[in-house]
Amino acid sequence: MARVNIAVDENVFNDFSYHARRQNKTLYAFANESLSMVSKVCSEGGNPEEIYRIWKVASILRQVDVITLPSDFVDELIAMLYQQKKDELFKMFAELGQKMLVLLKIVASDIDKLAELAKDLTLLLPIKKFIVSHPDKNTLEIDVVGAGRRIESTQCAYEFLKSIIVGYGYVINKSEMSVGTIRVVATKRSV
Repeated sequence: MARVNIAVDENVFNDFSYHARRQNKTLYAFANESLSMVSKVCSEGGNPEEIYRIWKVASILRQVDVITLPSDFVDELIAMLYQQKKDELFKMFAELGQKMLVLLKIVASDIDKLAELAKDLTLLLPIKKFIVSHPDKNTLEIDVVGAGRRIESTQCAYEFLKSIIVGYGYVINKSEMSVGTIRVVATKRSV
């Protein structure tokens, strides 16, 4: 096996060496393991940034004990419950949003950081876009694409989102939705 020297930034080297020691591995073993993993991901069309993004999302999802199900199945399940117990279903989604808010605030201290986190979540969740814009310093607009394939699941996603927005200190002034899309305009709650 040939040995090759690779030049890296000093800060990267120091950080890399620290983590090798923490895992009780030689720098040689840790470098081979790390580079091998990056190479495998790249050979299958991925890139190194995806490794970090997926790890970050996976660590968040582990905190809430997520079960991944096909979105069509979940949409059908929601539609069945919607017909029988619409108000209870909305309440469940609102409560889920309130529970998730605690975890979300740990990893995203404000709504803009939440939008950044949502980009990572699109790797594993059916949501396609979560865009936050600020028409002025006290107003925000949120556009969500991929919030269900039926109006029933979109309305449930809205109840979840509403809890999150209110939990971040905003008051919802306007909302619009159609199948799979939600648009919300909210203002910062005055203290």
